[in-house]
Amino acid sequence: MATIDLFLVDDHKLFLEGLISILNEKPDLNVIGYACSASEYFSVAEDIQPDVMLVDVNMPEMSGIELTHLIKENNPQAKILALTMYEDPIYIQKMVHSGVNGYILKSANIKELVTAIRMVSNGENYLAKDIQKIVMDKIGYIESFEDFDSFNKNKLSKREIQIVSLIAREFSTLEIAEKLHISERTVETHRKNILAKTNAKSIVGLVKYAIREGLVYY
Repeated sequence: MATIDLFLVDDHKLFLEGLISILNEKPDLNVIGYACSASEYFSVAEDIQPDVMLVDVNMPEMSGIELTHLIKENNPQAKILALTMYEDPIYIQKMVHSGVNGYILKSANIKELVTAIRMVSNGENYLAKDIQKIVMDKIGYIESFEDFDSFNKNKLSKREIQIVSLIAREFSTLEIAEKLHISERTVETHRKNILAKTNAKSIVGLVKYAIREGLVYY
């Protein structure tokens, strides 16, 4: 039986320790490490090669949504399962749109979680049954993960999402340009396009949009 190497990212250490203990009891699962924040993950990212990552949505410094975006941008083949308490359709949509391969609630039993991990490891997508019901009750039938894109009427590009999240964390235009390796003029162009797409009238309005849409958390 092939072993599935797992890496967990969640800011609740006690929860992580308990979950790791349970997962390691399964003969085909092996937790190779964990991080309590995105920065902790990035500090070891080059040294690990997990088959599946379990990522929470709401974390300090950087949300699981943005973390998933960045991981997928660097490695489209990465397999990520969202494991979270958030069942609001907007969070589900945002995680799916970021490229996550599965979404399951922390309230799920261990049998379902293990099934989700195995399916994602095998290259399949997994949307928990209770999540499917929430989505269908809210917006109707969803045939595939790709169908979630239709939710976002003001859909931002990956670059625009990066810039929104940085603006919300009070990065200056210069700092954003340096971090993303683009010119200040390009940042300003993106900013104008973002304001138009989101109908935000000011930076304060844009920050509110970022929080509401799950692009950044406080």
